[in-house]
Amino acid sequence: MTIENALEARFGDSHLTQFYRTELKTRRQKPGESLQVLAADVERLMSLAYAECPQDVRDSLAAQYFVDAIRDEDTQHATRLMDAKD
Repeated sequence: MTIENALEARFGDSHLTQFYRTELKTRRQKPGESLQVLAADVERLMSLAYAECPQDVRDSLAAQYFVDAIRDEDTQHATRLMDAKD
């Protein structure tokens, strides 16, 4: 049984939402993980953690979580600069 299944069985979906939000907050790019795979996982967690939020809010939060999760600091910094220009 996964921790997600145990939480759902014990507390229902509301605790899962908090679990997924914590997963997003602490998510970091794994060694060898591509940015595409990282982005897909952030999107997956966003849909689970913030299902009730409007899409534009989810997109903004997802971008922040994605940049925070990038392992390489130079890439992270460059991504923040690109986002600031838009």
